[in-house]
Amino acid sequence: RLLLLSSPLRRLRLDHLRLLRRDLALPDDFEQSVILAHPSLFRLAVSPDADSPRSKYVEFLPHDSDPPDLAVPAVHRAREREYRAARGAGAEEDARFAFPIRFPPGFKIGKFFRIAVWKWQRLPYWSPYEDVSGYDLRSLEARRRMEKRAVATIHELLSLTVEKRTTLERIAQFRQAMGLPKKLKEFLLQHQGIFYVSTRGNQGQLHTVFLREAYWKGELVEPNELYLARRKFDELLLMSPQKANLERMLTSMGREWREVSGNGSGSSSGGAVSGDFRDDEDEGSGSDSGVESQYID
Repeated sequence: RLLLLSSPLRRLRLDHLRLLRRDLALPDDFEQSVILAHPSLFRLAVSPDADSPRSKYVEFLPHDSDPPDLAVPAVHRAREREYRAARGAGAEEDARFAFPIRFPPGFKIGKFFRIAVWKWQRLPYWSPYEDVSGYDLRSLEARRRMEKRAVATIHELLSLTVEKRTTLERIAQFRQAMGLPKKLKEFLLQHQGIFYVSTRGNQGQLHTVFLREAYWKGELVEPNELYLARRKFDELLLMSPQKANLERMLTSMGREWREVSGNGSGSSSGGAVSGDFRDDEDEGSGSDSGVESQYID
């Protein structure tokens, strides 16, 4: 619902949401099990050209049960948790419109770049959930605010995903609906302290966008259960046949020993033996999002 709310028209194409369904932890049949099953929260609108899949839109519907802080972006909570906690109560004015920034290791910050980032951090902007139809957006100041609003919109989209990342191509599907810039990759590279763009996979043709503040040394700072389950499943898929056979053998031996010890004098010795055969899991590591904390004065 928040993703729909971030669109100025409060609606998104169904096929665009379908492309993002895995990142949002939606089931494959979310059109029936989520949208049509909750008519008080969503509306499925169909254009006159019903033969085209692009004719279906999912619209946001307000509800009496909506909490007051429903439209509070994730960056506001991150700002409260990280930036203000690091700076103290005296820097509330500096933190009002600032984003948590973490530059990659070895990133050199020059004097003029530091000043530019400091000014950008203090620049006011409109929330992704705020209606800007009543503002005059022709001035230079308004365009700068809208640019920062686009950063906040992408930040919010990534925050809503399970792994705080998605492909650049999927974000581009929402470009027109959310008012994002045309040259999206160049736009993201201008804000390397907030986003990380990886070109690994498909011979450099696949671009994955990470939310830097959500990662530390390649791992999610606050992993959820679905993320952990996916990581475990990936580890099983990448496991070598030799190690898989060894673990299967050890599991079988432990099961046989428990059966023998259960018929004998007790289970204490069986527990000791099973502990001896316990296989240590390899710790996963990643380097895509290795970052170090860096805030701009």
